[in-house]
Amino acid sequence: MLHYFGDKWLYNYPPERTVEIDTRYVPSIIERLMEMDARPLEEPRTPDTRFIGCCRDFTALAVSMLRQAGVPARSRHGFADYFEPGYYIDHVVVEFWNGTAWQLCDSQIDPQYFNLPVRDVPRDRFIVGGLAWQMCRAGKADPDLFGLGSVVPLKGWAFIRSRMMQDLAALNKTEMLCWEQWAFDGPQEQLSESDLALLDHVAKVTQQGDAGFAEWRRLFTEDARLRLPKVFHNFSPAHKPEELPLDMSLA
Repeated sequence: MLHYFGDKWLYNYPPERTVEIDTRYVPSIIERLMEMDARPLEEPRTPDTRFIGCCRDFTALAVSMLRQAGVPARSRHGFADYFEPGYYIDHVVVEFWNGTAWQLCDSQIDPQYFNLPVRDVPRDRFIVGGLAWQMCRAGKADPDLFGLGSVVPLKGWAFIRSRMMQDLAALNKTEMLCWEQWAFDGPQEQLSESDLALLDHVAKVTQQGDAGFAEWRRLFTEDARLRLPKVFHNFSPAHKPEELPLDMSLA
C-alpha cells in the first residue's frame, strides 16, 4: 500500500487512481491488489502495483489480518505528534490486545524514518480523538494545533469532533472513511450546553477500555445525535471541491 500523498515520492501515480482511497472494505482492497499483481500478498510489490490509500487503509488491512489470526484488534482515530514537531496530525492506528492490555501499533510508517517504537506507540505520541477534545476543553492545548498540518486550513474544533466521532464508530467495528461526517460538524460556538456535555461524555467513555463497551454501543446505535444515518456526507479528496459533499451509504 502507498499513502496517497505521503508516498508520492515513491510513485507519482496517475490522477485517475486517486479514487482507490474511497475503497471502503478490505475484501475490495485485496481484490484491487490482485488485479494489479496476482501473486500471493506476501510477495513484495513494485510501487506501481500497490494500493493507493491512507492511514485508515493501512490500519484496516492490519486490523483484518490480526482478527483473522485470532488477535483482538480495532482501529483508533486521533492525532500523532511524530509527523510535524509541535503539531498533532490526523492519523489512524491499530490497537490490539497483546494478552494483557491494549497496545497501539502504527502499521503505516517505516521505523527507519521515525524515532518511535512503531509496534508499541506511546499513548502520549498518539492521542485518540476523545483525549484531544479533553485537552482542548481544559485549555491544555490549542485546537488549531490539531488537523492535517500547520500549513493546511483543515484544523480546529470541528476537526477534533470529527475524529472523536470516527473513533466512536471504529470502537463499534464501523471503520468509516476518514473524510466522512454525520454528527456535530458545525462551528463550536453553535453547540449547546447539552451538546457539549454529550461530547464530554463521549470523550470520557471512548478512553475507558473495554469497561466502556456497553456505553459505546448505546451511544452509537441509540443516541439520535450520534448514530450513523443511512445517508451521510463524504468529503473525499478524490473529488473536486464543487462536487462535495457526496451523499454516501454503507450499503
